[in-house]
Amino acid sequence: MSLTTGKETTEVGHSHHHRRRLGVPAVTFMIIAASAPLTVLAGGVTTTFAVTGVTGVPLSFLLLGGTLAVFAVGYAAMSRYVVNAGAFYSYVAQGISRPVGVGVSMVALMAYNLMQVGIYGLFGFTVSSLINERFGITVPWWIPVLVCIAVVAFLGVNRVDLSAKVLGVLVGLEFLVVIVYDVVSFAVAPEGVSGAPLSTQSLFVPGVGAVLSFGIAAFMGFESAAIYGEESKDPKHTVARATYTAVAIIALFYAVSSWAMAVGTGPSAVVDASAKQGPDLMFGFLSDHAGVLLADLARLLFVTSLFAALVSFHNAAARYFFSLGREQVLPRKLGAVRRHSGAPTPGRSPRR
Repeated sequence: MSLTTGKETTEVGHSHHHRRRLGVPAVTFMIIAASAPLTVLAGGVTTTFAVTGVTGVPLSFLLLGGTLAVFAVGYAAMSRYVVNAGAFYSYVAQGISRPVGVGVSMVALMAYNLMQVGIYGLFGFTVSSLINERFGITVPWWIPVLVCIAVVAFLGVNRVDLSAKVLGVLVGLEFLVVIVYDVVSFAVAPEGVSGAPLSTQSLFVPGVGAVLSFGIAAFMGFESAAIYGEESKDPKHTVARATYTAVAIIALFYAVSSWAMAVGTGPSAVVDASAKQGPDLMFGFLSDHAGVLLADLARLLFVTSLFAALVSFHNAAARYFFSLGREQVLPRKLGAVRRHSGAPTPGRSPRR
């Protein structure tokens, strides 16, 4: 059943019901996986401290989360009336016009795919470096990338709840390790548990714009709940609840964890330490205060964090291609699904 661009509610046909396997927790994990929690904390937050020299990073996550929550009100409201894997495309096509919707979809597709390109490069370099460091074996960066592409493709053509389960386990382990890091950081606190990083005086200084620019990237993928509308058990409520839940979790989790990083290192030292050590600021801290085993586990989960983000962005891009193929904006063969899994799979007979 094709999407219409009139005023009526867009629904999926009865043949889609067998694909509705995702509940609020599953969609929430899909969203959080795209933001790559461990990657953001070990890589993004340390980079923000180092580049901007601003210690008010924790407060920035709360402000950004509040801003996105306001946006999410309208976004979630639309999801109750427009249930379509095209998300932004379908919203803009019905709200403004089809040509504008197509333009928006092209921007979204480019963004999702370029994110994958960049993360694949980081994944290959990280895995190659880790293997060389631990086993003394030199592996070209592109070999881990090819293996990763194969695994992501396997998950992509199978039932979407399989991806959700894999991402749920990986994201859960990331959260567990970061929570341990947070607890140890607050316990060590060389300068005491200071609330300075949460103060407006620490954030609203020269460099605040850069902090907010880096910080918004941590919420990457928060809008993707709508993409799974056709595969959600209750599309009219799942998308809204998952979006609100994900924004709240991401904002609070990153705020507390970046605060813990500042406290564990010392607010007066965190900028210099981030500039000198980068991601090793977190891993080295865990090695010194929580044991080498946990530090090694964190390094491994840094890799799986990148993998989880790749799976999430792949699923998002695949569903945009599917929706646009179904609408014949792109070749119609892209608007097809695999019979036994319901996953977007080019070349099969398009659903009716």
